[in-house]
Amino acid sequence: MGMNNPLVLKVGLGVVGLCIAGYILGPPLYWHFMEGLAAVSHSSSASYSCPPCQCDCSSQPLLSIPEGLGNGSFAG
Repeated sequence: MGMNNPLVLKVGLGVVGLCIAGYILGPPLYWHFMEGLAAVSHSSSASYSCPPCQCDCSSQPLLSIPEGLGNGSFAG
């Protein structure tokens, strides 16, 4: 009698659909909300300033390709 009712099935599927939508859309909406809240709180405090950047970056790339393995090095 409980599961034969089409209304129970529709409500159950609706709840499952809302849970799936919340699972997919929840995190992006949360992060957008938190970024907006942080921007409002930072703009309201006039004394807020970023510390100067201390960049000591090497001129070498993170991943380098050995000289013999570049494009055109294979004679086929």
